[in-house]
Amino acid sequence: MPADTVFTTTELVYLPPARTWALLTDWAAFPAWVPGISEMHAEGPVGVGTTLEYHSEGHDRRLTVTGFEPERSLTLSSGRGDVHTEYRFDLKEDGDDTRLTFTVRVGVAPSLSGIASDIRSAIIEADAGQLSYFKRFAEKAP
Repeated sequence: MPADTVFTTTELVYLPPARTWALLTDWAAFPAWVPGISEMHAEGPVGVGTTLEYHSEGHDRRLTVTGFEPERSLTLSSGRGDVHTEYRFDLKEDGDDTRLTFTVRVGVAPSLSGIASDIRSAIIEADAGQLSYFKRFAEKAP
């Protein structure tokens, strides 16, 4: 099912890319900056195909690492069936800091075309603040 970009946002994180990457891929720290997640962990070494299991709002959920370029790019995908969401983080060195871009793409099955815009709007509402939350978390991390 084709996916559409529902939003892209960029923040300048006042940390070098290596440190930004380390914090971004610290799965146990996700609850510190992603609202609603109470725990997250990886099954096995991290790379394309790794499953991340997390607990959110009373439900066990999964993300799959579908793109992995250390210190450059991370893509996490969720959903099987009627709705598929892709979360992509791109890191770019900017002097001593990191320009971090967060892009969310959503694919909705034709059978849900009547509510596709509502689904996309709900995802925007839920995820639009994540990059600013990460920046705040990362710049205060020990």
